[in-house]
Amino acid sequence: MRAIAGGHSKGIDSSSMTGKPEDSASFLGAWTLLSYEVSRASGVVEKPMGECPLGRILYLDNGQMSAQVAASGLDPLANADPEDAAPEEAGHAWRNYVGYWGTFTVDAEAGVVIHAVEGAWFPNWIGRKQVRHYRFSGNTLTLEAHAPGWRATLIWRRIE
Repeated sequence: MRAIAGGHSKGIDSSSMTGKPEDSASFLGAWTLLSYEVSRASGVVEKPMGECPLGRILYLDNGQMSAQVAASGLDPLANADPEDAAPEEAGHAWRNYVGYWGTFTVDAEAGVVIHAVEGAWFPNWIGRKQVRHYRFSGNTLTLEAHAPGWRATLIWRRIE
């Protein structure tokens, strides 16, 4: 499995966003992942974290956020100490996980939420913005990341 949850901020000027509190109110709280799919330009649809991915995304009223996504059903590593993990096992675990935290702002007019990454499992994201197109339907939140050649769609359910 290969994790693809990034996206490009090309074409969106986040420096001009107001980040009004009323724009972010619908996001606030904890959300659990229902599905994660990647649609390729070729028409192929992949499920990078399998049929039943695990995940949690948190949006706090102080503008902080955190997102974690993992494949379910992974076998435990041979050694209980992560520092003693074999390189192959560690690589497999890393490729089946996505996690980052930082702050968020919402541009309701553009229909995007911007995650300003402060820390991540993938160091290249630190200091960058992850732009997600969003839509709400009842108690679900759909986030989409777009890049040349693919679109990632993650559907989250609010935790009551």
